[in-house]
Amino acid sequence: MSANRLLRPCALGLFAALALTGIGQAGASQVQEDRYTILRGGKEVGVHEVRREIVGGETRVRSDSRIDVRLLGIDLYRFRYSAEEVWDKSGLARLEVRVDDDGKPFRLDGKRSGERFTWSSSAGTGEQALPLYPTNHWNSGVLGQDRVLNTLTGGLNRVDIERSGRESLALPGGEVRAQRYRYLGDLELDSWYDDRGRWLGMRFKGRDGSEIRYLCATCGAEATL
Repeated sequence: MSANRLLRPCALGLFAALALTGIGQAGASQVQEDRYTILRGGKEVGVHEVRREIVGGETRVRSDSRIDVRLLGIDLYRFRYSAEEVWDKSGLARLEVRVDDDGKPFRLDGKRSGERFTWSSSAGTGEQALPLYPTNHWNSGVLGQDRVLNTLTGGLNRVDIERSGRESLALPGGEVRAQRYRYLGDLELDSWYDDRGRWLGMRFKGRDGSEIRYLCATCGAEATL
């Protein structure tokens, strides 16, 4: 990845880390909650929620997803996801993930040890030097990285994240101007943010080839660039 490509995402990630997590704001206390509509092939199938709370010098983030695919009243697919992250001014401190993928359970637990982050999951163990970002997308600091921790597989994915330009993004609350980023490599998806680093949504292909979209339902006109 070129230095020019990384320059703006890195700056955006730093700004977002300060603005959204409150790092460096001693005694700060605030809660921010966002809800995302999940679409499959244009049809609503679930919801994704992100709650960020500053407690002292830590930012605690909980992400929850619920997906139900039905046909003629018959349940075809059920997905449940929950992740809890703890961040401080040194980066990711702890991570806990629990998944129920249509009856198949998956877990991941990790913590920081010195300058490294170690984890164990249903798929095995791993270790990586910091900084490290899990695939929960809310933190735009990920845009300057070439590796991410996949919270669905427990694997370390190599990615090339390209800035793809500004465009109009249709959200449940109306159209906003957004910056699109494209993931290439072990993960392939499009993700959108505003200038403040707020995550607006993403798009990727499901296992069956259908298009999956996450669109922020609580982001309004203030998300406009």
